[in-house]
Amino acid sequence: MPRFTSLFPTVVCLCAAWLGGMRPVHAQTSAAPGPGPESRADAAADATGAAAGLEGRAWRDVPMVDSSLQAPAPARYGVGIRSRVTSVPKWLLGAFFDQSVPLTSYTIGIEGYRRSGNFDFLLGLAWQSLSPSDGNWLGQSHPPATDTDFVQFRDLGAVSLDAAFIFHSAFNRYLGMHYGGGVGLGIITGKILRTSDGSAGCSGNPGSARECFPVVCPPGPCTEAELKATESPLGVDSATTPSRFRQTLPSVYPIVNLVTGLDFHTPRLPAVDFRIDLGYFFPYFFLGGGISYRI
Repeated sequence: MPRFTSLFPTVVCLCAAWLGGMRPVHAQTSAAPGPGPESRADAAADATGAAAGLEGRAWRDVPMVDSSLQAPAPARYGVGIRSRVTSVPKWLLGAFFDQSVPLTSYTIGIEGYRRSGNFDFLLGLAWQSLSPSDGNWLGQSHPPATDTDFVQFRDLGAVSLDAAFIFHSAFNRYLGMHYGGGVGLGIITGKILRTSDGSAGCSGNPGSARECFPVVCPPGPCTEAELKATESPLGVDSATTPSRFRQTLPSVYPIVNLVTGLDFHTPRLPAVDFRIDLGYFFPYFFLGGGISYRI
């Protein structure tokens, strides 16, 4: 008994301690207060911040590329035709001649281009007529009585090959403009025939073929047969002894090309371009147009 009696208080104390330790836990769990207004606001702020962080991280994960380093659009190629009215005006000839015959003619050609962005590299092949009407010509500051010539053009023209660098600028989806220039070569075709004038009228009116003409045809002006009869391999052409001869011409001459104009686009035909051209293509000014097709 003593032994049991001495152990009993110890066992009771241990059970009480165990029950006492369990009771506060259940009480804290069951009595824990719900979140207050401030706690709910903090939780919402945390959730918003987390969402913003995820969104920012998502944007940061997207690779960003500098637009200047992006691959350019692929080059495109096209072919086309062009037709122009050409003019060598009298005021331009006046820089070299006191008397001349102005030229109004035509040219027609084909072309191909390589387009990269708004830039074209263009190659053109064309034929141009360079034959004005027959008439009197006199070099600048030359004496009209002895140096006026009756000049005839026989199928004078040129085959030209040119390269141009053309830039485009669009106003809207229907209309734009182009401008640029280039260089090329012209191959002369045909011939020029010259016969010296020497009639009395050359001193006062060298530009008139009726008053100033070769002396072999006194009534004037000369017929083709009369001029042809003066031709001689050994003849020396002069105002007093006219002898028609063929003018020596360079077989090839350089070309300088300057062009500007308008571009027209049709949404229903996106691969077709229409244009109006205006410019200078040595030795003439031109106004014309063209149509091209992008391959």
